[in-house]
Amino acid sequence: MDETHVIIVTVGLFVLTFINPGANLLVVVQTSLSSGKNAGLMTGLGVALGDAIYSGLGLFGMAALIAEGGMLFSTIKIGGGLYLLWYAYNMVRHRQELHMGIEAVTTTTRTPWYVFFRRGLLTDLSNPQTVLFFISIFSVTLTPTTPVWAKVVAWLGIVLASVLWRSLLSMAFSRPKVRRAYGKVQHLLSGIIGIAVGAFGLRLIYEGITRR
Repeated sequence: MDETHVIIVTVGLFVLTFINPGANLLVVVQTSLSSGKNAGLMTGLGVALGDAIYSGLGLFGMAALIAEGGMLFSTIKIGGGLYLLWYAYNMVRHRQELHMGIEAVTTTTRTPWYVFFRRGLLTDLSNPQTVLFFISIFSVTLTPTTPVWAKVVAWLGIVLASVLWRSLLSMAFSRPKVRRAYGKVQHLLSGIIGIAVGAFGLRLIYEGITRR
C-alpha cells in the first residue's frame, strides 16, 4: 500500500470502532445528557487524549512494554476497573441528584471543566487493552518501511476522528429536546448506564486478576 492508502485504512479501521458501544461512549453520552454540551465535550476531549496516548504508544512500539509487563498490565486493568466501579456506584447512588432541571435547557455547570476532562481521560485509560487494539490495527496497515511522516499523519487522523466523534455525541445528546426526553426517564437511564459501566469495570478487574 502507498502512504495515502495506509493512512486512510488506519484511520478507517479506528472509526469502525465507533459503532461498538463501550464505557467511553456511555460516559460521554451520560455526561452530555445530565450536565450539558460543554461538560460532554470536555469529557469527550479527555477520551480523545486517552486515545492519543494509547495510539501513540502502539504506533511507536512502546505498547509492547505495557502488554509484556505482566504485573504492570494487570495492575492497570485492576486499577481501571476499580475506577469504573467507583464512577458507576456514584452514578447509580446519586442518579436523582444528577437531574438538573432539564426544562431550563442550559449548557453551563458549576462543576469545573477539568473534572469532566479527567473523567473522560481516566475512563479511556482505564482499559489498557485499548493499546493492544491499536497494535492490531497498525500490524495490519503499517510495515517497517512505512515512513515516519505517514505514521504521524495516521496518528493525527486517529486523534482528529476521536475528537470529532465525541464532539458530535456531546452536541447530539445535549440538544434541548433530547435532554427534556432524558429528564423524564433520567432516574431509570442513569441506573442502567451505571450498571453497564460497572460491568465493564468488573470485566477489567476479572481480566487483570486472571492474567496474573
